[in-house]
Amino acid sequence: MVDDNIEDLLQNSGMPVPNVWIELEGEFLNFDKENQTLKCKFPVRERYFNPLPTTLGGIIDSWIDITMGPLSVLLGQKAVTKTFSIKFIKPVGPSIKYVTAVAWRESVDGRSSIFKGELYLDNGELAAVAESELVEIK
Repeated sequence: MVDDNIEDLLQNSGMPVPNVWIELEGEFLNFDKENQTLKCKFPVRERYFNPLPTTLGGIIDSWIDITMGPLSVLLGQKAVTKTFSIKFIKPVGPSIKYVTAVAWRESVDGRSSIFKGELYLDNGELAAVAESELVEIK
């Protein structure tokens, strides 16, 4: 399932895509309900760079987090991020045109779910790995 269908699913569940999704120009690539995964693509923009120039860690966090959030909704759980940890592996620099975020739900315990995510450079190299606890809102 791709972009327009996923946005429709989110809208129909009462949760439109977040504003930051629009700001970061996200594109839904694939939602696999059976394997509980969501894959998204984001362009790398010069305005995201620090003076080194590499992409700011907060932008990298956001790419993964805003893949996890819609996934939770698509899986029937309207949740907010309680914890988020990330390990940066490769820099996202000016030669990179886009990144791909892949997120999946690892486990569910009542209102709490553990999500994991990976960020890939346009050349297929792993750039970051993350884990997050999302808690369903009452």
